Amino acid sequence: MKFGYFLSETVQNLRRNLLMTIAAISTVAISLLLLGGVQILGMVVNNVTLSWEAKVEVSAYFRDNAQPAEIENLTRDVEAMPEVEQVFFVSKEQAFEEYKEIYEDQPEFWQNVPGDSLPASLRVKLTDADFTEQVAGTIRGAPGVDDVRFGGDILKRLLQVNSLLRTITFAMSIILLVAAAALIANTIRLAIYARREEIGIMKLVGATNWFIRIPFLLEGLFAAFVGAIIASLAVVGAQWAVFDNLGEQIAFLGPVFSFSTGEILSVLGILFGVGCMIGLVGSGMALRRFLEA
Repeated sequence: MKFGYFLSETVQNLRRNLLMTIAAISTVAISLLLLGGVQILGMVVNNVTLSWEAKVEVSAYFRDNAQPAEIENLTRDVEAMPEVEQVFFVSKEQAFEEYKEIYEDQPEFWQNVPGDSLPASLRVKLTDADFTEQVAGTIRGAPGVDDVRFGGDILKRLLQVNSLLRTITFAMSIILLVAAAALIANTIRLAIYARREEIGIMKLVGATNWFIRIPFLLEGLFAAFVGAIIASLAVVGAQWAVFDNLGEQIAFLGPVFSFSTGEILSVLGILFGVGCMIGLVGSGMALRRFLEA
């Protein structure tokens, strides 16, 4: 009987403040959608990082006058490093053939280029991308080596951009979540004010504060829960309509936008958890002021 009473009171409160409830739901949905975007962005960058790390190599380019003994000694020393997985020697001729393959559709880039114009190099595949600077520093300055290059700088910039984007988006979502909690609190306050005489009578006949509070708590929880549902549907819809299609149409984006079911469920769990918390916090803000413990 109590549950039926609480439910009917909650429905009445929602009807009385329909516009405010819709505004609260919309604000919660937008703020949670931004929060979901932060989570998705983090997963995308994590996939990109893993993909880049798997391809990071240290390339040591030899001078034209490098002696075979210098190349052999460096190759042997690098292969002995525990941080190194494999070492490949690329001759001038092999480097030129790779160059031709890259610009196969633009022959003007290589037709008039001598076949021995590109330097021979040593390509070093690492056991972990974190060792790039260490290995590059060891190779740099070795006899016969002209230059050492690796993709670590690009990876660092990618992580810096990701950190900046996530910070900005997270800050925006927090601001909107606070606004959503305040809007829910105002909605509850209006409902309490509209029923102030009825609440006074209930107190006179012995109703406890918690008995009076529960319908208003359910009202705030309902607004936040519906907002979480809308945000979750948007996230799942984006995964199905955008990320999956892009991964199928553009091959190299497949691994980047490949999210497991567990990852998506974890994002949805965060949205519902944060949404319910915001609903309870907003309701508590209003009830603390108008109904003393």
